[in-house]
Amino acid sequence: MRIAVACDGLNVAAQASGCASFTCYAVNHGIISGCCNVPNMGITIFESVETLCQIDTDVLIAGSFDEDIRAALAAAGIEPAVTALAAPKEAADAYLHATLMGETGLEDACASAEPLDELDDAFARIEYKLVARSA
Repeated sequence: MRIAVACDGLNVAAQASGCASFTCYAVNHGIISGCCNVPNMGITIFESVETLCQIDTDVLIAGSFDEDIRAALAAAGIEPAVTALAAPKEAADAYLHATLMGETGLEDACASAEPLDELDDAFARIEYKLVARSA
């Protein structure tokens, strides 16, 4: 899995379109295993999305998305994810946590009356992502 975070300087870009660069994180078995910075050389939104496709991006995280980039991302099979966090690494970590563990997290799931439901949901999300990638 590859997560891209739209950035302006060292912070998450407030708007995905027109960002200066993409900080890209490689994820293996739910753990960030690599990071690189890719300049956004796209003149148009479509060129920017094409760059993300070339590096096999699954998710693009930014402060917000306008309708044009949402449509281009959907056509390319890239999930848009909105964040209020300023640091790209924190935004990627938060996305992984929400995707793999659910919004409540593992500790809260274990403390709840039905602890296996949250864990089953987490494994179902993982399985769905793996099946989608292999198709």
